[in-house]
Amino acid sequence: MQSEHRHSQLTGVLAGLWCVLVGVAMMATWLAEPASLAERYPGFFGMKFNAAFAFLLIGIAFLLALARYHVLPILLTVPVFVYGALALSQHLFGLDLGIDELFHQPFVDIGTSVPGRIAPNTALCFMLASLAVMLRALRGGTDLLQLACAYISVIIAATSLVGYIIALEGAHDWIAFTRMSLQSATCFLAIGIGILYSGPRSAGRGTAIAVSLAVTTYLVLLSLAYVKVQSQMLAPLPQQPEALATTATTILNLILISGAIYVGLLAYSYWNSKRYRQSTSVLGESQRRLAAIIDHAIAGILTIGEDGTILSANPACQQIFGYPPATLIGRSVKMLLPEGERAAGGDVLRTKLLAGGEREARRKDGSTVPIDISVARVELSEGTIYTAIIRDISERKHFEQQLLTANAELEEFAYRTSHDLRSPIASSIGLLNISRELLENGEYDALGSTLGRMERNFNRLDGLIQNIIVLTRDRLLDEEDQTISVHDVVQSQADTLANLETENRVRIGNYVDPQLTIRNKPSKFEVIVGNLLSNAIKYHDPLEPEPRVDIYLEERQGSVRLIVEDNGIGVPEEKRQFLFRMFKRLHPSRSFGSGLGLYILKKSAESLGGTATYEPKEKGSRFIVELPNEDGGT
Repeated sequence: MQSEHRHSQLTGVLAGLWCVLVGVAMMATWLAEPASLAERYPGFFGMKFNAAFAFLLIGIAFLLALARYHVLPILLTVPVFVYGALALSQHLFGLDLGIDELFHQPFVDIGTSVPGRIAPNTALCFMLASLAVMLRALRGGTDLLQLACAYISVIIAATSLVGYIIALEGAHDWIAFTRMSLQSATCFLAIGIGILYSGPRSAGRGTAIAVSLAVTTYLVLLSLAYVKVQSQMLAPLPQQPEALATTATTILNLILISGAIYVGLLAYSYWNSKRYRQSTSVLGESQRRLAAIIDHAIAGILTIGEDGTILSANPACQQIFGYPPATLIGRSVKMLLPEGERAAGGDVLRTKLLAGGEREARRKDGSTVPIDISVARVELSEGTIYTAIIRDISERKHFEQQLLTANAELEEFAYRTSHDLRSPIASSIGLLNISRELLENGEYDALGSTLGRMERNFNRLDGLIQNIIVLTRDRLLDEEDQTISVHDVVQSQADTLANLETENRVRIGNYVDPQLTIRNKPSKFEVIVGNLLSNAIKYHDPLEPEPRVDIYLEERQGSVRLIVEDNGIGVPEEKRQFLFRMFKRLHPSRSFGSGLGLYILKKSAESLGGTATYEPKEKGSRFIVELPNEDGGT
């Protein structure tokens, strides 16, 4: 396909260059005024200076139009169109507008009706060719009117050329003493063929154009020959024998040329159809491979017109945006932008699209999705399109956020751990020095109080170390799922907490069905239950006559919910945002823990694929841990 496009472009470039070269050569010849050449070959000067200048302009304009310039080709072809129209009007209405010798006065008269005046068929072809080039520059591609103008100019030029060969004067002399020159005919033929064959999909219609041009030209010549025969048949008898001999020669030449054209067309049609079938087969296979790649691509692929209209979408776009591909085609790409960006104009929209990078897009359900978009601008003969490759980066953003959170937690953990480990040790060292002095002075009552403070420091240090061990083990421990009796784990953890001095006041209600089991990792589940019970017991209400902690288990489709309720002091509303954060003690006056308990609880639940949430009660708290349980049962 690219090869055919290059060939069609080369055809147009060669046509434009031919017009430029012929125009420059003839202008230079007229300016040189070679009298001997004009005397020996007067027909060579059939192309007038003005016509040569017009071909120079139209050739340059066509080359610029092929290079996708818009304004300059139009500025160059408008004078040519006006010149052709004025020249034709002179013949039609018998006028003399003074344009024939406008730029140059001929140094030789070759017998034309008016020196410097171009033939009517030449003037008409200038109008048609310049209009076709203007349309090519204006629209950037081919259209029916452009092809029609080029087609007619080629027919007129080809008829004139063949008329020279077969001595059919009516083919190039529409009126007496004024004819289209050989040079002009070749230029019109070149520019017409360049327009017909340099557009998109020109290879597919090449045979049809060639056949129709040849047949039409032949029919025109045959019609002109018939008119000539009829005119000679009606002429006076003394003139008939010589005239009929000339006519017979013309008809014989027509027959020979038509036979040659027919054989050439057959050969060309066979060669071109074979090449076209091969190209079509290769193109079809390439399109099928490309379609398969696009349809199975993980990334979403959109093609967008210059006005923002979606031209195509692959199936992956449905996974990203929620729209079936067919519903996207023909609609504005603005529908995929967040609400705040939809009001942007076309230029702003193109700027944002071409910028690419990470941005947010709007899904069918109204939600936003983070995407990474790469956009390429593609220049085609029909116009400009944009190809966008879109990747859903929701998962990556989630992991990035997790990484940022983990890094922040690591920094806080390192700082707080070093501080909390050093603080009780430094305090205990000071208490040891005090104890030594008290012991030397025999102040045994004060010594007991000091040793008690040291014991609390070491217990606090031990608790922090135990929490660090649990947190590290929770991250690193890899264990298999096992069948767990939830009732037994709750009861075991309740018994473990029996040594707390406040436990005797708190009633623990284990309302879990003893027959109910789940499939999960036992060590992490025990950490979750232990932290839930420990937290509820620590923060019971000392003014509550009957403090209690109740544990329930609810079964759901594919999951279980472990619920722990208490009638303790609860969590103040302004502090609930700090729940489950590292080293956050919401009631520091009630407990001297490490502040890691609920954080460990949440991380353990998440590592099991679950969640940990808090619900306030009118009196007390409710913590809910939901865990997956596809294989559990009773």
